[in-house]
Amino acid sequence: MKLMPCGALTALPRKRKLPVWVSEGRLKEDKMTFSQTVKSEILKNIRKLKGCCATSFLTAVVKSIGSLELSFDGFYFSIESDNYELLTFCKNLAQTELDIGGEIQSANPNAKGAAVYTCEFHKNIGAKLGLTYRDGDGAMHLSGDARSLLPAKDCCKRAFMQGLLLAAGSVVIPVSDSDLGENTSGARYHAEIRFTDDNFAAAVKDCFAEIPFRMAVRKNVTILYLKDSEQIADLLVYVNAVSAKLKLENVIIGRSLRNDANRQRNCIAANIDKSVNASERQLAAIAAIRKQGLFDGLTPQLKEIADLREQFPEANLDELAAKAGISKSGANHRLTKLCQIAEDTSQRI
Repeated sequence: MKLMPCGALTALPRKRKLPVWVSEGRLKEDKMTFSQTVKSEILKNIRKLKGCCATSFLTAVVKSIGSLELSFDGFYFSIESDNYELLTFCKNLAQTELDIGGEIQSANPNAKGAAVYTCEFHKNIGAKLGLTYRDGDGAMHLSGDARSLLPAKDCCKRAFMQGLLLAAGSVVIPVSDSDLGENTSGARYHAEIRFTDDNFAAAVKDCFAEIPFRMAVRKNVTILYLKDSEQIADLLVYVNAVSAKLKLENVIIGRSLRNDANRQRNCIAANIDKSVNASERQLAAIAAIRKQGLFDGLTPQLKEIADLREQFPEANLDELAAKAGISKSGANHRLTKLCQIAEDTSQRI
């Protein structure tokens, strides 16, 4: 957590008109990314968090996006996000469950130009969440034991993961054909949670061992991530984003159907190419036999299949066999025999 002067923030004017997505409490569904859809559903389903679960949720959020700041009245915690709905929920939850008030203010836009908001808590919420402690002299310190922040109860672990995903997570799935690319694997499905504290990231990975997170470091940020679509679906169920999980499954099914159709088209095209190449070889062999004056010496069966091939150059083996009234293997044997005769003749010449 970083130490920031509170003067860097600007109070939100009371008459300032908030963006549409803020005044409505959420983005319009047709303009939401999948990650925003997931977060909106999680927030909708955690309205009744109480007691230890509420504390675990707030711990995850404050630890992920919180700052310890200094004012003339002393130290206090704030959380910063472009998700106004999340900050409002945290502010209300801290008030009802911890008796700690808060105030949401506007901050400078982020690098992408999106509005960013800060919730400043009026009391030291860190002490109640176990993020800070005081020594024998009364001096306040940040807790260095990341594992002490992690919950033990299953219900609290779920709330903790919901807080992590809301505060510092994202989920991306392919939503168009251009996103799918040529790769038929799950390479374009991605869920991640970002950490500025690598010890905390490692502790979370161990605590949630049932979720097969992989760990990476990117630009001094430690990331726990999933790339397998089924693992991401399981994560969505775990954080109570079931509707988002169903949407993900629809994408997976649609992608599978498109891949199957592509494979079928490729197989048909390959068979056509193979049939055309075989027909060209057979026609060349028949022409060579005629040129050498050997056609009249062929057996009636070979003459018949040669005439049919010349008459129907685009027919496949099944069609030629049907026209000759013989089996597919029989037709193939006769055509192979014609090619062999032509090859033997060319070698003698």
